[in-house]
Formats: sequence, C-alpha cells, structure tokens
Amino acid sequence: MRGRVPDRLTYLLEQKEKGRAVFGVFPALCPKEMLWAMGVVPAEIWDPPLELVKVNSHLQPYICSVVRSGMELVLQGKSDFLDGFLFPHTCDSIQNMASVIKDCMGPEKPCYFFYLPKAPYTEAARTYYLTKLQELAGSLEKQLGGFDQERLGECVRLSNRISSLIEKLYAMRAKGRLRGTSRSFYQLLRKGEHLMPEDLIPLLEQYLTQNTLSEPKGSSGVIFSGILPNPLELLDVLDQLGTRVVHDDLLNCGRRLLAPKMDTTIGPLEALAERYFHLPPCPTKGSGVQERLDFLLDLVKKTDAKGIIFNMVKFCEPEWFDLPFIQKGLKDHGVPTLVLDMEINQDLSAQMITRVEAFLELIS
Repeated sequence: MRGRVPDRLTYLLEQKEKGRAVFGVFPALCPKEMLWAMGVVPAEIWDPPLELVKVNSHLQPYICSVVRSGMELVLQGKSDFLDGFLFPHTCDSIQNMASVIKDCMGPEKPCYFFYLPKAPYTEAARTYYLTKLQELAGSLEKQLGGFDQERLGECVRLSNRISSLIEKLYAMRAKGRLRGTSRSFYQLLRKGEHLMPEDLIPLLEQYLTQNTLSEPKGSSGVIFSGILPNPLELLDVLDQLGTRVVHDDLLNCGRRLLAPKMDTTIGPLEALAERYFHLPPCPTKGSGVQERLDFLLDLVKKTDAKGIIFNMVKFCEPEWFDLPFIQKGLKDHGVPTLVLDMEINQDLSAQMITRVEAFLELIS
C-alpha cells in the first residue's frame, strides 16, 4: 500500500475482487478484529457526501445527520455492493434506523445487531459483552463459514500494532514533534475506517517516518471534542491561524483509537472484551459526566492546551446531554470552551470562522 492509496470505493471493490466480503458498519464501536478474522472488510459509514433527498420521507428532520446520511446511502443504492450491515447499539437513533432498514426497507443482505453494555460496568457487564461477542461470531459463521480463533488471535496482534502506532502519533503531535497539517493527520486516522490492517499499518509507519521532527515546533494548541467535521475546513482554519490540535476527545477518533493494547496471553474474545472496558470515557457508552470531565482536564494538563473546541453534530443526543455539565466543570477549572453546532458535511460558514478566530484570540 506504500505509495498508492486508492480512494475508498475503489479499495472496497478491489477487496471484493480478492474474495473478501465488505460490510457497511455504522458508528461507533464494533469488534473489527472479529470481522477481519472472518475475511470481512468493515467499511464504516459516518458521513457519506450525499445530498439528503430520499431520507426525508423516512426520518424526521430532527434526527442527527450521521443517521440521516447513512440511511440516504442505502436509499440511493450506493451500498448495494455491500455483503451485509452491522449496527452497533450506539444510540437510540442508530438503533431505530437499524430497525427501519432491516424491517421496512428490506435490503437483500444480512443485517447484524451488536448490543454494547453501558456504564457503570460490573462483572455482569463483562459476562454480557463476552456473550454478545460469541453470539456475533456464531451469526457471522452462518454467512461466512467457520470462525477461526487462531486467526482472530493474529488480528488482535495486528490491532495492537495499530494501537501502538496511533498512540505514538498522538504523543508526537501533542509534543509538537510531528510535521504536517491537522487535515493530513486526521485524514490518515480516518483511513482506518475502511482499510484492512495490513494496508493501514504501512501508512501509519510511513507517516511517522516522514513527519517526525527532531525538535518541537512551537505553537498554541487546542483539544477537539465531539465528532470530527467533514469537510475538514475547520482544521484548515486552525492551521492557518497557527493553532495545533494537540489532542482530541472525538467519538470517531481518540475515544476509540486510543485503545490500550489487548492482552495476548488470554483468549482473543476475552481480550476484545477487556479492551472495550478500558477505552476512554464516552457518552455513547454511558460514561458518567464526572469521569468525562476528569478525562478532559487530564488531557488539558498533559498537553498544556489553551482551550477545548466542541464540534457538535446537531441532534446528537448522547453528546448534547453531557455538554452543559462538562462546559460548567471546565469553566470552573478555568478552561475556555467553544461550541460549534453543525451538520455532517456542512460547509464552515463565515460566522463560524469568525467565532473560531475570536476564540483563538481570546486564549492566545
């Protein structure tokens, strides 16, 4: 994959030609290693760049645009080449969309549901999650053939390698020792939403090799929270104003990519289960407000960030429920915040750019 990165659709079609199945996976957390082990390419559906036309007759306008654009992809037939769908129980809107797609739209492909335990976690939650992993493996076997625990173990090791590289990328960026724009950094991370591990790992290694600086590059920094925007104009604005994103608490990035290494001395399913319970706190997992506040304050302390920008998707209930309490807690600790209320694939307005500029001037 070095030196050649095909676009997303081309890559997925190439994988099908190699005999692999391709699944559309909705946000945000799923055991990708299990899909890899069974010869499945998980193609995550976050923000397909489509005009929302057909979905308006199926979903209310106050449903978040992540869900609406995902259903639009199905309605327009852009997902017809997929071999199945996987719907994690991330929020009520995704769960309801899953039911509409499966029961009312009748796609001629399997639909799998994956129910995640929510905090607070007890030993029963661990047993429950392990049971759900086993049930998913059993369901996939009916479509894809036998489930190979040894191959899953190999995929766990590949996943650990990816986690190590991403952790190093974040650490180098926090220290100002990583060349490149915020756009290029997050574009790289988002390649993991569809690349298989053997193709993603060389890209991560190459980026580190080519962009590591011997001396820190000084500039003020902010932390990003919420969901990474697309288009990435907001990142461009920050770069133009000389502000680095020193870390993030993004649902589609840091909250799930900064995963601890999985224990390879235990069974691979057990390792997947343990990893889930050690991910950073997230409202979609039912994490408490105080836990999230403590996590953000720790990030600010470790990175010396000057403030936090919350990029909020309209009507994303888990994110919005926590926000007022987190903002107050951050304010009480002297951490400035900026909240942007956007739709997926919404262009950055002049008014928003002005607000960003004013915020950066305030914290400089």
